[in-house]
Amino acid sequence: MLRAAGDERVAAQARKYFKPQEKVRFFGVKSAGIDEIEKEIFAMVRPAWALPQAVRFCDTLMRSRFLEAKGAGIVLLARFHGHYDERLLDAVYGWLDAGFCDNWATTDVLSTRVVAQLLRRRPGLLEELQGWTRSDCMWVRRAAAVSLTPLARHGEHLDAAYRVAAALLGDAEDLMHKAVGWLLRECGKTDPLRLESFLLAHGPRIPRTALRYAVERFPEAQRRRILLLTRTG
Repeated sequence: MLRAAGDERVAAQARKYFKPQEKVRFFGVKSAGIDEIEKEIFAMVRPAWALPQAVRFCDTLMRSRFLEAKGAGIVLLARFHGHYDERLLDAVYGWLDAGFCDNWATTDVLSTRVVAQLLRRRPGLLEELQGWTRSDCMWVRRAAAVSLTPLARHGEHLDAAYRVAAALLGDAEDLMHKAVGWLLRECGKTDPLRLESFLLAHGPRIPRTALRYAVERFPEAQRRRILLLTRTG
């Protein structure tokens, strides 16, 4: 279905958003088209499937090199969020660690659509997620930060979010700097004073890319002051 809906012009445009080391392939299907195909599949399987079948389906599509296939599997799995259990986190970790999510788009969709909802249902897994910050796999580390962004946006589990951000401040990867900055920006939406305190306390340890992302929502004068006070040298 995805192959039939593909358009090489769309595929060529999509490739521009990824770095050369992100070895993704594209059918050339836009997000709306992926959603329509996923809806059709879900309508077919809904009467018979439960969470285990959805996980197996997602596992199959995660092994594809095509970005749209991975996305369809993740979106369908997200339909079953009301039945998530602790074992799902192990499956997600396996997909990330095995390199099935070796691009920012797949990692971020999996993190925000699946892991975030799992953490809402099973907050006891937050400690395990924090352990992902020590992984040698950048995509596991990125997922640790990005999975908390939907929660932090609503002021949920800010303590865990700040612990994850602090643990990742020394990461050398640019994609990690952006992820940490994104997480911190979301933390500040409900408690900007706490975010400012965190930024000033950690100062020069914060990569400048992360810092600029983090202060995007502050008034201009406040942004300038924080950037000045956290400058190195």
